[in-house]
Amino acid sequence: MGDPKRTVSRSQWLRRLASRKRDKVAFVLSGGGPYGALQVGALRALIERGIQPDLVIGTSAGSMNATFVAFDPSIHGVDRLESIWRALEDEDLFPGVRFKTSWARFMMKGNKVFDNVGMRRVIETRLGTARFEDARVPLAVVATDLETGAEVLFSSGDLTDPLLASCAMPGIYPPVVIGARTYIDGGVANQVPIAPAIELGASRIYVIDASSGHQKPRPLLRPIDYLLHAFQLSRAQRVGLEMASYQQRAEVIVLPVPVVDFTIPFTSLAHTDTLIRLGYDNAAAFLDASSPARAVAPISPQSEPPVDPASSSSL
Repeated sequence: MGDPKRTVSRSQWLRRLASRKRDKVAFVLSGGGPYGALQVGALRALIERGIQPDLVIGTSAGSMNATFVAFDPSIHGVDRLESIWRALEDEDLFPGVRFKTSWARFMMKGNKVFDNVGMRRVIETRLGTARFEDARVPLAVVATDLETGAEVLFSSGDLTDPLLASCAMPGIYPPVVIGARTYIDGGVANQVPIAPAIELGASRIYVIDASSGHQKPRPLLRPIDYLLHAFQLSRAQRVGLEMASYQQRAEVIVLPVPVVDFTIPFTSLAHTDTLIRLGYDNAAAFLDASSPARAVAPISPQSEPPVDPASSSSL
């Protein structure tokens, strides 16, 4: 028998193997709230075509999707992720939403409109006590330091609090304390975390941006509407301005965002089925029309065994 100190888990072995590849493929998933369902369809299109990640990075809603893909980057994994999205109801993520939709609540004292207990329950029910190190491929999620505004990348240790921090929309969910620092939604610092993927060695990056740049904006009726709209525009401008520099350092493939011609309130999951379908159709059409040089031989779904979502060491 070998030295037990040198024994590594299957997940650790896969992570090490991925780190040795010359061409490292990364999936980058943006924030987007309920529009994160678009990413589920796009992920299915990618994996159906044999495009497998060696690294997955996500922000806000994208951090949740990134986590499930990192733990099971197969069609089986996408099936589970899709079933989770389809089963979610507004009350699961926004407790008491029926009584808390008034914009007047934003004027009250406090640091949140909704508690994050529902989101914590969703995470712990599906992930148990899993850690970043348990993922089949390296996983990182982005949060924002509340005091400094700095982008912070979490890639080791317990998963739950970093995921809550990455999804902590300012004023909507409470900030999350990890160690001696307090964190909020990763989209504040970096809505589409391409730069961290490059810094971690990715040479080909598939970007699945569910941000609201191609979505019908909510009517601009109140000052808060203008504020939120301006915030969305500023984030989109940052990605556009930085894209040229990213393209010089890696092959960045941005999957086109479907045009969503109806308004979706940020607390509504009523359109999940439609968004998943739109995300899939759009990504599949784009990938099938792409250069043959980007094609990868499909991987049989049976090449990786199913993973038990209830296990503490896997999803």
